[in-house]
Amino acid sequence: MPVHDLILAPLFWLVGFFLLWRIPPWSEGAAGGEDPAGESLPRISIVIPARNEERRIPPLLQSLAGQTLTPQQVIVVDDHSSDGTADVARQMGATLLPSETMPAGWNGKPWACWQGAQHSTGEVLIFLDADTWLEPAGLEKIVRVYLRRGGLLTVQPYHVTYKPYEQLSAFFNIVQVAGINAFTALGERIRPSAGFGPCTVCSREEYLLVGGHQGVRTEILEDIALARLFSRQKLPVTCYGGRGALSFRMYGEGLGQLVEGWSKGMGIGAFSIRPLFLLLTVAWVTGCFIAASALIRSLIAPAWPAIWPPLVIYLAYACQIGWMLGQIGRFRWWVAPLFPIPLLFFALVTLRSVIMTHVLGRVAWRGRTIPTSRRKGRWRS
Repeated sequence: MPVHDLILAPLFWLVGFFLLWRIPPWSEGAAGGEDPAGESLPRISIVIPARNEERRIPPLLQSLAGQTLTPQQVIVVDDHSSDGTADVARQMGATLLPSETMPAGWNGKPWACWQGAQHSTGEVLIFLDADTWLEPAGLEKIVRVYLRRGGLLTVQPYHVTYKPYEQLSAFFNIVQVAGINAFTALGERIRPSAGFGPCTVCSREEYLLVGGHQGVRTEILEDIALARLFSRQKLPVTCYGGRGALSFRMYGEGLGQLVEGWSKGMGIGAFSIRPLFLLLTVAWVTGCFIAASALIRSLIAPAWPAIWPPLVIYLAYACQIGWMLGQIGRFRWWVAPLFPIPLLFFALVTLRSVIMTHVLGRVAWRGRTIPTSRRKGRWRS
């Protein structure tokens, strides 16, 4: 193993711990907050943008019905679905809002969220993706934290996987959570550079103050842009991991959907975080490649005394990856020791996303072709 690899691999391994040091538990975030069972609890409106979510939305609506807190409204904005999404929403007791024709200059999710917000009456707005579901008392945990923190609270759901191909999302999850500098070793001394889109919470007053989803209407990754709007107004942005409160299953309909889903955002997201943290994230991913390639080379031409350094470094990365995944999702036990497989998949799909976003100028999602060329050259934090 080359000397420079012996130096860089351990160094980049430490970078990984810096980037994803600790995701705070919900009990810690709510300490000292108001009691959601009390009379001072504000009215809560939940807005769910949905496009062809017939098979994914039932767990969310079922979970909302069994919460310790009852929202005043659950609004499902049906974004011109071609399946039974609207019927499912009605049958399960949600308020159905058929989406109007999307105006020029808007993207689908911001448009659906904006319509839902306009028809809501709650003092607190919670936007939830249709493929999420709340754990028992999950809504109460989220509201407790929001009442203490204020501003914009965003939650990355705990990623539940079932099929073998879903394990290929491992590195996307790690990079997505680590890259926004919300869970570093420096804690809250660094403001997050982005937010998480599956769950966003804010007051109606502050939502309208920053412009809401109307202010991010052209964005594919509206979560990043919305967090930026709040930051510009000097309002706090807080990020949490969903473990114990909010979960989801991403891209459960096959490998093709998984590739299309991650291709949609990675090319934009990679250039939307702060340059320093992009560099640190790239360094950690590079360290994973160094560890994997060094072990493979040593196994091809084994020399037993020389095999120990790359083997130790490889196992160190495997243990670190397993520890990271344990915080952010439920993955199979073998993903960490076989991490070169999802690592290579991550690199290929990210390259595909960069080409689609910055060369071809378009991405595809939910039967729509979304132009991205107008975003070239822009850096968003």
